[in-house]
Amino acid sequence: MYIRPHTNEEEEISYLKNNNTKKKINQPKLIAISFAKIISSYGVITLHINGFWKFHSNDSKHFMTVNFYETFFYYSVPVFVLCIGATLLNFNERYSIFEYNKKRFIKVFIPLLCWNIILCLYKVYFLKSLKFEKLNFINIWNYFFLSKISNIFNSLHIFLLTYMLIPLLAYVEKEKKMNIYLYYFFLLLFTQSVVPYLITIFRIKIAWIYKLKVGYLIYIFAGYIIYNYNFLSYQKFIIYLLGTLSFFIHLIGTKTMYFRDKAKIRLHKGYLNLPAILHSCAIFLFLKENSCFILKKVNKNIINNIASLTFGPFFLHYPILETIQIFPKLYNYLFFNTLLFSFFIFCLCLLISYILKKIPILRLLVP
Repeated sequence: MYIRPHTNEEEEISYLKNNNTKKKINQPKLIAISFAKIISSYGVITLHINGFWKFHSNDSKHFMTVNFYETFFYYSVPVFVLCIGATLLNFNERYSIFEYNKKRFIKVFIPLLCWNIILCLYKVYFLKSLKFEKLNFINIWNYFFLSKISNIFNSLHIFLLTYMLIPLLAYVEKEKKMNIYLYYFFLLLFTQSVVPYLITIFRIKIAWIYKLKVGYLIYIFAGYIIYNYNFLSYQKFIIYLLGTLSFFIHLIGTKTMYFRDKAKIRLHKGYLNLPAILHSCAIFLFLKENSCFILKKVNKNIINNIASLTFGPFFLHYPILETIQIFPKLYNYLFFNTLLFSFFIFCLCLLISYILKKIPILRLLVP
């Protein structure tokens, strides 16, 4: 067993080297993926610390701060899924489907199962927020599949679903991939995002039966397209413009709805919502296009080493937050310093992940 499971971009580099291929390794693009994973995991922590859904004050100034963080970092989970599409829709060019499933089992399913068990026991014996008597088979099953141990697992179940569907998509002929993925991207964008968004915005009383459980595949296709397509200047401008407009629609629209009708605060929420998709794709494109600049400012080894630890913060930050809440004064102080608090938690999670990776068996917890 290898000491540290490879990230997807590391798998590509290893494959190219071992097979003596003449294909040039695009280091800046790979750095963009690593950096995207870093800001994604940091963003998830910030969202949960920000406490947007727990905010009930009529203080407009404070609400706009909370609303800004919620809106800006809403890209976090989508960007992570975009990375999956960028790096795995061509996995069949590097290894077999058996190897693919083996890697996903080790990197995703085992950590997800183990962390559910660990956090369950942690809540029973340390936090005392879960009663031991409730740990029967049915409840444990529901805790796992309904993400009741920690709501962060909701996002990880999205990853599981997309991982299972990727082999079906990856074996499209290489020459046809871009056109086929573009077709399905716009099809999903229209059916899963644009039409439902317009129906909601304009309160049109018509039924729409085409909402799919696999709607998140839109990010898989978008990740591959953005990562591999050489956009012209005007195309990049349009994507950035749409992303910026989406951010402000999300930000200002949520504020307006909050003060006018709190029941409508979810109008612009949901990762399949049109503003979320356009905002996230613009950020992902920005990272790809500016990867050379990132390389000039930060050593690539530092970025890759941090990126290899980023699954750790996804699993670890929530129990750490729940533990800190035991100390109300400390938690309240840190809560009102959102960015500082999230940076502290992020660094702490990276440290714990680094230590776990040095320990046999436990390294499987932080793929």
